[in-house]
Amino acid sequence: MNFKQIASFDNFMLANMMLGNLHQNNINCHLKDEYIVTIDPLLNPAVGGIKLLVEEGDYEVALELLKSTEADYLKEIACPHCNNRTLEAEEKINCPQSFWGKLKNQIAFGQTATYKKQYRCKTCNRIFAEIPPSF
Repeated sequence: MNFKQIASFDNFMLANMMLGNLHQNNINCHLKDEYIVTIDPLLNPAVGGIKLLVEEGDYEVALELLKSTEADYLKEIACPHCNNRTLEAEEKINCPQSFWGKLKNQIAFGQTATYKKQYRCKTCNRIFAEIPPSF
């Protein structure tokens, strides 16, 4: 079986929650580097975080499931500034095609492609690096 990385986490609790969600939906998956990051969090950037791997045949279904789970969760979180429940996730992948772009990313970030995720309130247009607390 071939496995493909679907997500990367720096928090073992969130990684295990997503793993459990996929297992409940009969998707063959597992975590990689969970113990390394849990025992020594300073190694997280070196190993690329806790990786959630799914079987290649289940990749598209798993991706949709993870996105819908996150969207449902964000509907329950109120924006700390305007108090509306209109948060949405924004993802940006920087995968340069040129040699110099890849080299720059490799030197600066340790990998040729970079990924950034942030959360935006559709009402007040504020951006958050992390999901705001729900209390």
